[in-house]
Amino acid sequence: MYRPEIISFCFCLLCLIPVIAPDASASADSPSLPGGQNIIIQDNAELLSSLKTHAAYISKTQEARMDGVIQYIDRISGGMGSARLYQIQEDYLIAALSIPVLSTINEINTAREEMRHQSILFADETNAKLVMFNGTTDEMRANANANTLNIERTFNGIMYSSWLASDTTRLTLFNRSNERRTATLNMLSSQGLDVSEAQDLSDKIDAQHAELEDALLQNRDEALLSITSGLKNLNQQFRNNIEVYQTNAQIQMKTTEIMSMN
Repeated sequence: MYRPEIISFCFCLLCLIPVIAPDASASADSPSLPGGQNIIIQDNAELLSSLKTHAAYISKTQEARMDGVIQYIDRISGGMGSARLYQIQEDYLIAALSIPVLSTINEINTAREEMRHQSILFADETNAKLVMFNGTTDEMRANANANTLNIERTFNGIMYSSWLASDTTRLTLFNRSNERRTATLNMLSSQGLDVSEAQDLSDKIDAQHAELEDALLQNRDEALLSITSGLKNLNQQFRNNIEVYQTNAQIQMKTTEIMSMN
């Protein structure tokens, strides 16, 4: 019933991750300077600065669009349908946060590819939740567009770049991640489940956040890529762990219901 509109909205999300420098990638065979000294045109400082500014614009507008979608899904699901969307948005922003300190086109394109991948996951999850909770793409799109329009009215190129590189942006993302994990663990713990394993993973994620912050501040590019990869793996382990807890909680609930009926 909603499929054509959903596909259209999915395309709208993905359009926020265009190929921003096809000519740069094509210039891999760089000309030589006199004396045999080569220069890699695609990694010159001016082009890198332009790409980073554009990536910051894409990141901020995509975050705003995702926020609008999440708000809508929260409303139609009574807060029950947005957990996975929040997770995907977090993964998207973690990939984006590395861009300000990257020093080559290839590194930036790798980060952008991860952002594109997370956008696809977000669109797929949105499609599923629209069907599950009988949502409409018109209302959802209105929410997303209103958020995006507000950002585009208030931000300029310098503000986009400073937003992505700012300590406040990273701290906000990390704190929000910690708050959601803590709330989830508290809820499961209140149901009588032993969440010690997930709590340990959550503590490790917070430690990685501190490592990532340090790597960004000190421009330690190699460490940054390693920490980002490790953080992604820890996040996935935590989420898998939570799914097991939630399954066990449902089993316990059904078992208790059956026993009370006998």
